[in-house]
Amino acid sequence: MSNKNTEHEAITKKELLQLIESRFPGRNYHGNLLSVLKMGSFPHHAEFLRTARLLLDKDWMMAGLFFENIPVAAENTNLEGIRKWAGTGLKIFDLDNDLAIDYFSFSAPLLKDLNASELEEWALKGITVFEENPSQGRPYFSLKSEKSKEFAENLKGSVALSEIINVLRYYALGLSGVNFNIMSLRTLEPKDDLNSINPVIAGNTIYLAPRIRKYGDFEDNYKVYKLSIMHEVGHIRFSSNELDHDGAAELMADIRKRYSTMKKRLPIPGMQANGIIGIADVIALFPNQALAGTILGILEDARIEYRIMERYRGVKTDLERIRNQMLLARPLPSDNIQEFMESLLRISIGEHVYDLNKVTKTLLDQIEPMLKESIFRKDSSVLDSLKTTFRIYKLLDEYEGPLSQKEYEVLKNLDYRAVSIGAYNNKDSLSTNSHENIIRQFIPESKVELTEENEPSQEERIKRRPTYAEKKNWNILGSYIYDEWDAVISDYKADWCIINEVEPFGMSSDYYHEASEQYRNEIALIKQIFNRMKPETFRRMKEQADGTEIDIDAFIDSLIQKRCGVNPDDRLYIRWDKHERDVATLFLVDVSYSTHKMLNYEEKSILDVEKDSLIIMTQALESIGDNYAIYAFSGKDRDDVEYFVIKDFDEELSDTVARRISLLEPVSNTRLGPAIRHSIRKLEKVDAKTKIIILLSDGEPFDISHGETAYKETIAEEDTRIAIQECKTKGIDFFCITVDPDPGKYLENIFSDSEYTIIDDASSLPETLPVLYKRITT
Repeated sequence: MSNKNTEHEAITKKELLQLIESRFPGRNYHGNLLSVLKMGSFPHHAEFLRTARLLLDKDWMMAGLFFENIPVAAENTNLEGIRKWAGTGLKIFDLDNDLAIDYFSFSAPLLKDLNASELEEWALKGITVFEENPSQGRPYFSLKSEKSKEFAENLKGSVALSEIINVLRYYALGLSGVNFNIMSLRTLEPKDDLNSINPVIAGNTIYLAPRIRKYGDFEDNYKVYKLSIMHEVGHIRFSSNELDHDGAAELMADIRKRYSTMKKRLPIPGMQANGIIGIADVIALFPNQALAGTILGILEDARIEYRIMERYRGVKTDLERIRNQMLLARPLPSDNIQEFMESLLRISIGEHVYDLNKVTKTLLDQIEPMLKESIFRKDSSVLDSLKTTFRIYKLLDEYEGPLSQKEYEVLKNLDYRAVSIGAYNNKDSLSTNSHENIIRQFIPESKVELTEENEPSQEERIKRRPTYAEKKNWNILGSYIYDEWDAVISDYKADWCIINEVEPFGMSSDYYHEASEQYRNEIALIKQIFNRMKPETFRRMKEQADGTEIDIDAFIDSLIQKRCGVNPDDRLYIRWDKHERDVATLFLVDVSYSTHKMLNYEEKSILDVEKDSLIIMTQALESIGDNYAIYAFSGKDRDDVEYFVIKDFDEELSDTVARRISLLEPVSNTRLGPAIRHSIRKLEKVDAKTKIIILLSDGEPFDISHGETAYKETIAEEDTRIAIQECKTKGIDFFCITVDPDPGKYLENIFSDSEYTIIDDASSLPETLPVLYKRITT
């Protein structure tokens, strides 16, 4: 039974080819069709064939242009994209036949820079242009109108949320440790301002604009999405909704004293001794709550971004550049109050504002020092923002007051800054709770708790004693704080990780001496090999221009040359030059818990084998005279990386060193990047021409941290790789020796720019290490 409704009728490839041949004899359109069908598989084939049949049934000329331009489209999109391109043309045909002809004649090359969805958006814009003014329709679709070209150019640099949403989820997770739900603003009720791209926050959901195209190229538009997420994570991490009760109560009393006209002051929510004070409770006390709420919003956004830039230093350049681009489209209002608020927004993000009226300039000159004093501080809080709001409000009231009688239209925030879902849905600015909605336009409400919400100060972090050293009652020589690279944000996290330098202490050096005895033959042989590497202390250099002795041979040659009428050479002396190896090597030993694994080699663990290797190396290096140091490390989390001093560069090989090697045992995890950075610090203090770090490890970098402090997989690999690059910039060579039998991809990812070797049989390490050392240093 056939269906006369051809729009829903399926067609086979063979039937369509026959139809094309009958409609377009002598053309190679069927060849174009076959080539594009190779690009996909069922069910896309069926959909595509159905669309092609619809084109043929609608208009043979339109279909001919479609088949003719398939090769151009196929160079830049897939089968589904070509089907969508054709489907958009069918929508245009239903509006106007000639427009569809122009669409298929000129649109295929646009797929080089636009995806199929963006091309559809361009076409829908053209339909709107045609409906408003039919005479502009054909120039638009034939790419002859400036509006058409401009819209296409805007789309070329745009970023679609759908294409990067998974990257943004990972970005948010990396910053906070929370799986934020990221959705398109299209899922919400449409707002009045269709051009606004401000995100919306509802709990742990961030609603973002479906597309951003306002800020130049793809990279800048993409960064707007990333900055939106970073900004909202900042509001939660740096406590925009938590107030110190006593400080807030004192501030509220000051505001009431200044502005309350009631002789008998009634209780205010939040003022009770045990009550909870919210931001809205404080703002409610101001005569003009809209102004006070907006001032607070500006200050709190500035405080959050200052602390973000302190924590993630590399974001500063991007943030400042994007903010400046956004400010270019914002005119300065003419009204005094509006001009002041816009100017306050601008100076809060570091822009100098010119051509201001005298009152506004006078106010800003007084306010800028307040911002530096109270807002732009590492330990600033939302209470500081509220206190500064009160100070600014009083100043403004003195110059422009009484503010209680001023009408004020709330300032629109910068595009990447979010509003709360409550403010998004509630447009009634005249409601009794309008100041709460104003606050929500700047400070999103969120009940999300991020990892390390109550983060201790740097001083408190440093005071914490390292777990293993505390357990052993070992001496802490010092604590050092280092930046750490975060692959998610492509930047260093400032002052992120603490290294605790530990001096191990033990009474027995039995292990060292037993291993020395066990390997005495190997040690003797290696000493002989290393002695050959040792240069002579002094080298006799003949035929020198100056020196301590006459070179008799050279002197006789000069006499002969003189007799023969040749000017003699004046290099007639012998000089003795001191010649020494100038090498400093730092051995960095992984003592993570995984090194407890036993090997089928005289019942020794991986760590035992590492210790044996060090024992052999110490004695061999003593014979050659190279300067060397030995350190071990293990890291539980970012505040508990322990760096064990086994032998310093300026320390002699002694029984103390033997005891330290003997008592090494498996500890915790492998936070490798900070240990490398601390090793760089050690080597920078050593005077040597050749400086080397040799890492002995049994596996990839990892520790047990979660959330933002997590150190595993890409995060750990990239931090370690960057730390090794830091070695290179300091002129330090890096070499890794791993006994991981199955290193997978991490080894190449981390050490692709440095040297490494895999020892399949860990038990061979004591014999192999000296050989590798000879190769590395000669």
